[in-house]
Amino acid sequence: MVEDYIYYNLSVSIVSMKRFVLTSALLTMINIVSSATHIVGGEFEILHLEGDRYLFRQIQYFDVVNGNPQAKDANVNASIFRKKDNVFVRSILMTYRSESYVPYTNPVCTNDRLITNRIVYSAELVLDPAQFSDPEGYYMVWERCCRNNIITNIVRPNETGQTFYLEFPPIRKNGLEYRNSSPQLFPPLSDYACVNRFYYVDFRGTDPDGDSLVYSLNTPSNSSAFEPLPTPTPAPHPTVTWVNGINSTYQIPGNPTLAINDKGFLTVTPSTEGLFVFSVKCEEFREGTKIGEVVRDFQLFVIDCPDPGIPPEIQVKAPGSEIFVSELDTIILNVDDDKCFDFSIKDKDVSETISISAEPVNFEANLASILSANIGYIEHPQDTLGIQVCLPDCPYLQNEPFIIDVIARDFTCPQPLMDTMRLIVLVEPPPNQPPKFIEPTDVHINATYIEGSVINLAFKAEDKDLDSLLLFVEGEGFNPEDYGIRIDTVVYEDGKIDFNLVWDTDCQVYPFGLKNEFQMKLYVEDDDQCMLDNRDSIILNVTIDLPDNNVPVALIDNEHANKELTVRVEDDLSFDIRGFDGDPTDLITLDAVGMDFKLEDVGISFERQTGNSNVHTELNWQIECDDVNLFQKDSYEILVTVEDEDKCKVPNADSLILTLNILPPENTPPEILVNGEILKDTIFAHAGDLINLGLSGNDKDGDVISMRMNDAQGREDLGILFEPVTGVSSVSTDFSWQTSCSLLGENFEDKTYEFTIFLDDDKCIVPLSDTLNMIFVIRDEKIDYDFLPPNVFTPNGQDEINSTYFIPNLPRNNCERQFKEVTIYNRFGVKVFNSKDRDFHWTGDNHPSGVYYYLISFSDFSVKGTVSIVK
Repeated sequence: MVEDYIYYNLSVSIVSMKRFVLTSALLTMINIVSSATHIVGGEFEILHLEGDRYLFRQIQYFDVVNGNPQAKDANVNASIFRKKDNVFVRSILMTYRSESYVPYTNPVCTNDRLITNRIVYSAELVLDPAQFSDPEGYYMVWERCCRNNIITNIVRPNETGQTFYLEFPPIRKNGLEYRNSSPQLFPPLSDYACVNRFYYVDFRGTDPDGDSLVYSLNTPSNSSAFEPLPTPTPAPHPTVTWVNGINSTYQIPGNPTLAINDKGFLTVTPSTEGLFVFSVKCEEFREGTKIGEVVRDFQLFVIDCPDPGIPPEIQVKAPGSEIFVSELDTIILNVDDDKCFDFSIKDKDVSETISISAEPVNFEANLASILSANIGYIEHPQDTLGIQVCLPDCPYLQNEPFIIDVIARDFTCPQPLMDTMRLIVLVEPPPNQPPKFIEPTDVHINATYIEGSVINLAFKAEDKDLDSLLLFVEGEGFNPEDYGIRIDTVVYEDGKIDFNLVWDTDCQVYPFGLKNEFQMKLYVEDDDQCMLDNRDSIILNVTIDLPDNNVPVALIDNEHANKELTVRVEDDLSFDIRGFDGDPTDLITLDAVGMDFKLEDVGISFERQTGNSNVHTELNWQIECDDVNLFQKDSYEILVTVEDEDKCKVPNADSLILTLNILPPENTPPEILVNGEILKDTIFAHAGDLINLGLSGNDKDGDVISMRMNDAQGREDLGILFEPVTGVSSVSTDFSWQTSCSLLGENFEDKTYEFTIFLDDDKCIVPLSDTLNMIFVIRDEKIDYDFLPPNVFTPNGQDEINSTYFIPNLPRNNCERQFKEVTIYNRFGVKVFNSKDRDFHWTGDNHPSGVYYYLISFSDFSVKGTVSIVK
């Protein structure tokens, strides 16, 4: 089933005098679009909750009007792969949670035939640090097919799927917790676009951790298979095929084409109608390092709209000026200057409602309070709407101009027409003396302390304006409290603070074994009127000198070296594993783990050992057939580690790798014997013979073996008796066949029969078999019919010699010729004897001596002759 969902159907009206009339061409496009359905777009989100618990979410945007409700998925079963090697880690089953309406930018522009819903799927999971601590991170994938078949900018859209994709970092780094939530709250596209009209939308998301987000265009990904729900596959993923003239940097025809800046503002002036798919990549950075990525596919619907009218015009009068102008140079305002700007807004269209906003450009702030009004009404083209923008005494930026865009918008559909007045202002802040450290005088302090000592450093700072002082201590890459650093305040009063930095460096209390070099920044800041950044700072570099510690040593079979062996399935392996530490009081832990597999999953026996200075154990593996699958993995690497725990818990460790390359088990093929011998020749038999063969099978490895026979020629129909057998090491059965004339060929010709006996062993991975092809030739017995019957007998009653007439050399029957009867006549042609028994005896029946005539009848010929009775 291939289902398609599109983004928009359009029917538009506009407030005031701007009324849209739908042309027949537009109506035709509406009818075409409404017949298709598919997902509009969406993305993944991951939210850290607590500990190792995370909320996984997928968001889909669905066309309610044209979408088939049955196409909504009951759940989303995404797959997570490891970035380093694209190995599957686990699946995430997210279930349907909610569905809500997506509002339009201007509600007046909406239409009942144009409804988009936001569908949310989610699941809460606790992630296993053992699975999710690879430094290169992970990615999550879900695939869906297919796209809307009227998409304009890709080839065969109805055969093209969509891949949802998100990258995220490990939950542990260097053994420490690493917490992150992905970018979230991406807005959908709520409006359609018009040909040759500037289209703009804020496509930004937010990051709960305050990480930096950078946006760029991306080629949309295809699904891996042409089916509704393909099984998610690892990267790299196929991409869509663009139509001629379209590429990743020119995804929508326009002047200019579709673009997005690194802050997430999407713009385009489309030059042609159509439904266009595009993709945006949002990359997540922390301290300059990329840690994640979200990819969003979406669709933009472009139509040929009616004339939108004339945009509003905005002018400004700067403080101290008497003239309204259309643009201003940088304005410098001193402390005592008036900071209010007068704005004049006009619109040549009749009865226009105008909204006014002030938006920061090079800073972040809510500027609603600086506007005297945020909406107004212009009834006639000659009317003017006036507002004021009054800036505060404190500048938004320190020692540099700040930029504010004052924007006037009308209510044109689908997006307002607007005019922008940019203010570039440098405001002099109220006077303020910055605070300063007066003790110590060095701004960089480098010091080394012996572990176990208590550090006590005195600091003093003052502010000549007598402002309240604020103190901050920041650790570079660590939390000072986690290492026992505290601040004791000695004096705290207006304009003055004295304090001591106190630090207990006992490594048995704090983890100096993990970190013993520290950089801290101490800041003092004044609480001035404008809360400007006037801080003074001291950088403190401290090294904690730890006690000496010997590194432990790992041994495999008493050798300090990596070990690699080639072994076979069914081998019984045992290795002596040891750990040694030169510090007799150190507690050491000896461990072994599978690299990319778990020891217990393949039947390896190993127990972690802990002890002082010297510990040992064994690693045992009886390699069973069921434990391994050599077609998927034939080499196993085991990491042997020994780690000590000295006074400071310094993680000194040694490791070796035991590599086991596994071959299939050795196997000798079984053997079939016929009557105790190897059958080499064809077996010939006469029709009517009973063939009886003793079949036996033997396996030198002692495997379970099974003997069977093919039944291609229907052995039961041929009268063959054979019973399949199974046994250990040896088996035997009989092959019995009562032949008959029906087995001969046409005209009683010889006929060949071939049967195959199979003897299979059950050796895992490399099972072997023996095959016996038995060839039988069934033929008719060749009989010599050139015989001479006796011609005289003497039934005289005086003795028993030659007293009856019979034919001892009468030829045997075969399939082609059989004896029928014998008849004897006297010289007058009268029948005196008849028998159908080939072993007949004629006593003469008291007939007189003389010559008699016999007729011996066969199935296809007769023999005539005379016999004399002599008494």
